[in-house]
Amino acid sequence: MQLFEKIGRKMVLTQAGEKILPYVYELARVMENIEGTAQQESSEPTGELKVLIAETQLAYKMANVLKEFRIRAPKVRLSLQSQNCYKIRDELIADKADLGVFYRVGNDDALKVHEFEQEPLVLVASPLLTGLDLQKGEQHIDLGFISNGPKCLFRQTFESIIQERNISIDNMIELSSINTIKNCVESNIGISYLPRFTVEKELQEGSQQELEFTNAPQMIKPQCGCNAGKCVTPAMEVFIDCMCNTHETGFFLKS
Repeated sequence: MQLFEKIGRKMVLTQAGEKILPYVYELARVMENIEGTAQQESSEPTGELKVLIAETQLAYKMANVLKEFRIRAPKVRLSLQSQNCYKIRDELIADKADLGVFYRVGNDDALKVHEFEQEPLVLVASPLLTGLDLQKGEQHIDLGFISNGPKCLFRQTFESIIQERNISIDNMIELSSINTIKNCVESNIGISYLPRFTVEKELQEGSQQELEFTNAPQMIKPQCGCNAGKCVTPAMEVFIDCMCNTHETGFFLKS
């Protein structure tokens, strides 16, 4: 059976090769699971662990997790990447990462996840901003809304609420860093909708103010997950355990 053919200077798959390719991927997955099972017999985790993390979690929640992990698994090569929650979910479903720490965005039946205590969102602005009432519908706000892009879960939640109230915003400001977003809010460049834990200090100090927005706070659910078909390696087990130890409350497993 010919699997490859040469076209010009390139080697490409034949039709037979394309048909057999899914089985090659499945074989690679099986071999990975065999390797993972063999590693479980080892007393100390080794190898590489690729973890994708939502930026707010990485910036505010992961320091103690990573500290404990380095102590318990010093031989593991830890690869961390900050990603959008939708991207993290999709990468885990495609089995392109070992673990993801992110907020639930739905369509995750192909994942096995540890869910943690929900976190409230809060609408924040500069103390210099006065007279803004976003609980009142049918209005246009001559102010910017700051987020890290259209795929931002916090922005999507905010937009869903103001659309129901028929409120329009002057412009959307997209920045890549949570700290840059907070600095712009403090400078009265715009408002933002963020997890409360990211702005708790600023609210207490008075450098930002909370704006009334919903009767009850909108909640987001942090979770640590992996592909449901993936063999959980010792390194993954240690990382998940560190997550559970560090979070303030318990967790439950959703698979």
